[in-house]
Amino acid sequence: MHTQDEQPSRPSCPKWATILSVLTLLVAIGTVALHVVGITSHRTYMQYWGIDAGVFPKTADLILIDGYYGVINQSALAFLRILSNPGAWTAGACFLALYLFVLVSPWDAGTGRASEWLAQRKPGVRRMVKCLIATLLLAAVIPCMLIAWTLVMYFPDAIGAANGKQSAEAEAVEFAKGCTKSKYQCVQLRKGSELLGSGFLLDGSPAFVAIFDAERQRARVLPREGVELITGRPPVLPEAHRP
Repeated sequence: MHTQDEQPSRPSCPKWATILSVLTLLVAIGTVALHVVGITSHRTYMQYWGIDAGVFPKTADLILIDGYYGVINQSALAFLRILSNPGAWTAGACFLALYLFVLVSPWDAGTGRASEWLAQRKPGVRRMVKCLIATLLLAAVIPCMLIAWTLVMYFPDAIGAANGKQSAEAEAVEFAKGCTKSKYQCVQLRKGSELLGSGFLLDGSPAFVAIFDAERQRARVLPREGVELITGRPPVLPEAHRP
């Protein structure tokens, strides 16, 4: 029973302000990461075709959408690689477990001999040893923190570059099949009655349009003013709606 002066203990809960602050920080970090992934993915994709990505600027919302799909795509590929290489994944996990075991092990390996030896020394010697250990730990931690920080900053850029290159390579395989066999739609670029070219649409902006010319097997950038884009074949209708 509780006395009049005692209060029953209550489980401590984080304040709502703290939770909202953490969520706001995570949203901000995620937005920046998605923006970096989207920008890098678009730049790598255009560079694959030899086109300056600056000619085709993207709005912030489209960059975030590209980054979102880039993260999903690369996450799915990473999962498939893990399933296809279970041995390497298990070996990596064992190595990480061994590293963590060594990292958290006491400096005297749990025997207590070093602590006993240090307790028998003079106060000046004890202070010197403690300062030396603290300095060595700090000297070891700082490079690890710099490496970890660099990897964290590099990770979104690496995801975007991998996604852009993979998308371009997958499309290049389809483009090589030609307009009749590829799963992608071909377009014709016409200016009045003049045919400027036909191929697969790569990107577009209010000023320019980029296509992979199916005949020349090269990427082309053309001014968009007065140019009409016509699809090369009609869309494939579902069975129930075919005439």
